[in-house]
Formats: sequence, structure tokens, C-alpha cells
Amino acid sequence: MPQKTPKLSNDEIAGLLRRADLDPADWDVTGIAARTNEWIADNHAELTDAEVARWSAQLQAEHYAEFGSLAAVDFFEQCVIETGPDSAPWQGVQARVDAGEFDTWDPVWTAPKP
Repeated sequence: MPQKTPKLSNDEIAGLLRRADLDPADWDVTGIAARTNEWIADNHAELTDAEVARWSAQLQAEHYAEFGSLAAVDFFEQCVIETGPDSAPWQGVQARVDAGEFDTWDPVWTAPKP
């Protein structure tokens, strides 16, 4: 039986924005959720590919390390800033990304370990 693809809700996305002291009203929360969930779905598909089960434990661990989470820095740079809208205060978020602020944050999504 195929595993259900995980998703973050609009409320969860808004919570992540608030955690970063961003006002969700300034951002396209639905668009950010769609982009985030697309990324999660791609990673989930990589992790649940039937071929992976035939790999060595080391290769499986390396694969999980690459596709088993969505880092906060990637979320803010690739999902939040890229989705916008242009009127959102993205320059300030980009400065925070560039300064490494989100590098130490927990991932916004983590797959269960196999």
C-alpha cells in the first residue's frame, strides 16, 4: 500500500512565518504551501521509491540524509521568498537568510526514518 504524501497546511505555513516574526498577511500563504508541499512530495517520492529498498543500508542512509527533510533555510529562501508576492518584505528575509539566521533552525518537515 502506497504511503500518503505528507503535506503542511496553510495554518502550519502561517505558523512558520509567525515564528520568523513575519506577518502571514504580507505573504501568499496558499502559494507558499503549494511550493512547500511540492518539494515535500518530491522528497517523499524519492524516499519511497521501491528501488531504494534494494540498496545497501549505507546508500539508504545517504539517500535519507539528502531527501529526508526540508531545511528551514531552504523553506525561507526557496518557498517563501520565491513565492512572494513581490510586495512582501522579502528583502529583509533574504538578508536574514544570507546572515545564516535560519541555518540552525529545525527543518520545517522531516520524514520518518525508515
